[in-house]
Amino acid sequence: MKRISVLDVAREAGVAPGSVSRALNNGKHVSADLRSRVHDAARRLGYQPNAQARGLRLGRSNTVGMLINDMRHPMYARVVAAVERELSLRGRMMLLADAQNEIQREQAVIQTFQRCALDGAIVGASFHPVAATAAHYEGNRLPLVLIDRDVPSMDRVCMERRNGMRTAVRHLLALGHRRIALFTPALDRVPGGERVAGYMDAFRQAGLNADMRHVPTLASPLDDGRDPLLRLLDQPGPPTALICLGTRLLSGALHALRQRSLRIPEDFSVIAIGSTEMMELANPPLTCLRMDLDGVGRSAARLLLRRLDEPGVHAPERVEVETELVVRDSCGPAPGRR
Repeated sequence: MKRISVLDVAREAGVAPGSVSRALNNGKHVSADLRSRVHDAARRLGYQPNAQARGLRLGRSNTVGMLINDMRHPMYARVVAAVERELSLRGRMMLLADAQNEIQREQAVIQTFQRCALDGAIVGASFHPVAATAAHYEGNRLPLVLIDRDVPSMDRVCMERRNGMRTAVRHLLALGHRRIALFTPALDRVPGGERVAGYMDAFRQAGLNADMRHVPTLASPLDDGRDPLLRLLDQPGPPTALICLGTRLLSGALHALRQRSLRIPEDFSVIAIGSTEMMELANPPLTCLRMDLDGVGRSAARLLLRRLDEPGVHAPERVEVETELVVRDSCGPAPGRR
């Protein structure tokens, strides 16, 4: 099927091709009559502007890159979907890439985005130290928005974790729990470090000492939490509650509780970090620290679109997305305190 061109619209409307372009792009010095004739002709013919050609004329590709660090991570899907929805509302496409949690690959992907003349890119959360990537991104010519990388000289969206973790631990302390396990990876980096800080804050503010044996070192959110929790349960003074990232860590931990015949919440309390429909449908429904992942994606896309529409106008902006404790049925009084 032949694609309808500007020349076809010009012939239908009886005007010059240049007049068609000015009328369709709301150019100056176009009479109301001419604009009406061109738009009527375009509708009759079913003309659709060639976005790629228009982008080339304007020096834009109308395509934005999105880099994530591990496509297997279930929470990334929500962020990616929110970014894509926001971009599509503004007529932009998204090109998705996976860095597989390798810092060299991450930098190579950004360079590829730049060589392909993408308009800009959104860089997802990483378990690499911020300092390892900050210098590379700060010197990049491609407009970037970072997610969960707090680089002051760049636009970024950061999830609040420390206060959320304090709230979760206080909830368990109020139920009488004193031995609370925390399963979050990369304790020496964001976001693990912020969660541990909030965990310790809550104990300290309650006049209690946190037992850091209950905060094991975990390499990845995709580790299986079964064996780490079994080891803790076999120690003297085992935990009576767990706060756990809602990935494979949580799935494995729930298997460990079942293996030990521990009931939730009668024998053991659980708070999940993150929120999916499955947590609400679990038996019992899981209390969770809900992160607004849709809000993270929307905010990142809007920051980038503003940077593209108004380059050099705004100072780098930091958007913080709050975490909320959603109380369901998976937490009960500590054993012996009913």
